[in-house]
Parts: sequence; structure tokens; C-alpha cells
Amino acid sequence: MSIPSWSVVSTIREPLPLVLAFACHHLRMGAQRVHLFFDDPNDPAAEVMAAIPGVDVTLCDDNHWNALDQEKRPSWQTRRQTLNANIIAQKQNTDWLLHADADEFLWAPDGIEEELAHAETWLHIPNLERVWTAPENGIFDGAFRASGLTIARMGEVYGPAHSYLQNGLSGHTSGKAMARLADRKFIAIHAVKEEFQGKALPGRTKARARILHFDGMTARHWLLKSLRYAIQGKALLQTLHNRRRAGIERVMAARDPLTEGLALHAEIFHLSTKQQNILKAQDALLTCPLDLDHAVATHAPGLAADFSAERFDACLTSALEDVVELIRDQSSKRA
Repeated sequence: MSIPSWSVVSTIREPLPLVLAFACHHLRMGAQRVHLFFDDPNDPAAEVMAAIPGVDVTLCDDNHWNALDQEKRPSWQTRRQTLNANIIAQKQNTDWLLHADADEFLWAPDGIEEELAHAETWLHIPNLERVWTAPENGIFDGAFRASGLTIARMGEVYGPAHSYLQNGLSGHTSGKAMARLADRKFIAIHAVKEEFQGKALPGRTKARARILHFDGMTARHWLLKSLRYAIQGKALLQTLHNRRRAGIERVMAARDPLTEGLALHAEIFHLSTKQQNILKAQDALLTCPLDLDHAVATHAPGLAADFSAERFDACLTSALEDVVELIRDQSSKRA
């Protein structure tokens, strides 16, 4: 049996350290190509990434969207992501394709190729969610919690903060999909479908591998991403699960959204020793080491990687200040 080839596709708008780690990690895991669609066509990271062997870069400018019969850039992030993923799928330059966000890292210590060789129509990869067990020093620090906790168990672990979690996670619990391109089906956000807006294709195979979801590389990064949903209107906010939306609405209603948002992040993601022990007893807290420094040194040897939280937050300061100020203005007008 021949070894199946696989590639990764992502639509991104993130600081360079994260994009660099994402691409180099998957190349080190054996990805044939890493396809990056830059949501901001003026992103300076695009030129840097285009110079890395194995990385393909596409700028999502007006010409890009026009070529896809879009009169303008689609307002929905999920629509942009699926359009881009299916461009790569249609080319069929690899056997399998993983569609992931830039903050999602495939974790398969024994490799993914054997699982692909025995998969049926598509491979469903469950996700874990990063939590902090110590202060935020590095953007990839921490451990990973699994979904599946009952409401009663979540209440025991998190107290009142459990009301912001769904099945024990703050973000999605749906995992991600690897599509067998020979099937020529539609790649959605969390599944492979017969067609756009259709039902998930049956015959999925659940993977032993996992997607490590860094739902916010720092507290400020998580807050910025969360508040961006809010300022784009109620329709986009409604795409989030009810518990995630409740947390964002709490921050939006606060007199000081920045302080409130950071406090909420600590409640949800920073675990006490007691919380860690309870989750470990449920096999719901795991350690999944990633050697990202080595991955970057191997695939982008001319680039220095700074994965410190302090440096990462410095890239976000202006954008976060702008979003918080916009929310304050909206609140004052409503008052």
C-alpha cells in the first residue's frame, strides 16, 4: 500500500510568529504543501512565508475574489475559508487535505499517514483546547483539555464560569476534517459534505490524532478575536455557541471591556491545581509537546522565532485598543 500524501490549507490573519509556527510544524509532520490564504492582502507576513520551501501563498485581494465570481470580499469569515479550501481541493495535487485555522495544530506523534491509509470517506480529527497551568510566558505554553464533560462535572471544575463553556470547552468541540480529494466533495469548516450547505458526508473515520486548538495565543489575543465577532454585528455573533456568546456579551456590557475581558479569560482558561487534578482524574487534561523551535529551524533556518507572550501581545496593542474604543463609543451612544 502506497503512503498517502497530505497537505494543509488555512485562511489566515495572524501575527507572523503564529503563522510561521503553523506552517513549519505541519511541514515537519510530513505535509506535502502548506497553502496559506492571507485574508489581508497587504499582510507583511505573506512575503516572508512565500520564501519558505513547501509554503504556497495567495493574497486575498479584489482580483482573488473576482476570480471566484464574488463581487466583493465575502463578509462571513467561514465563507471565505471554505471558498479558499475548496480551491485547493479542486486542484487535487495531493491525496488528502486538512482545512485548519492558523491556531490549530495537528498532533499525531505516530504520524497521520497510517490513519489516512485506513480511513473511509473522510477523517474526523477531534480537537483539544489549550489551557494555562502557569503564567502566560510563551504563546504555546500550557496543557490541553478535552471536551465531553457533563454540566454537573463542569460546575464542579469551573464553578460559575462553567456557564461560558460548551461540553467543557470555550471554543468549538466539532474537530476538523481531512478530505480525500479523489472523492471530490465539499470541504466545510468541520466536516466534508456532498455539496455546499449540504449534510455531512457519512462514512467518516474518527482519528486517533488530535487538533490542538490554541483558542487565543494570549489573553489579549483571545479577547481581540472575541470582540471582533461582536463589532461585526449580531448576525456574525450568532454563529458562536450560546455559552461563548454569553461571555462576549458580558464583556460588551462592562464599563471597562478590557479589564472585564481579561478577567473572563482567567476564569475560563487559567486552571488552579485543584481544577487540574479533577480534569486529570477524568482523563480530560493532557500534555501534548510541540517542538516548534526545531520545526522553524528546520524549515525556515534564516528566520528567528520569538514565541514569547510579551512579544506577541506587542503586535496586537493597537488593534485591541481600537476595538475596545469602538465598543465604548457604541455603549455611550446606546446610553
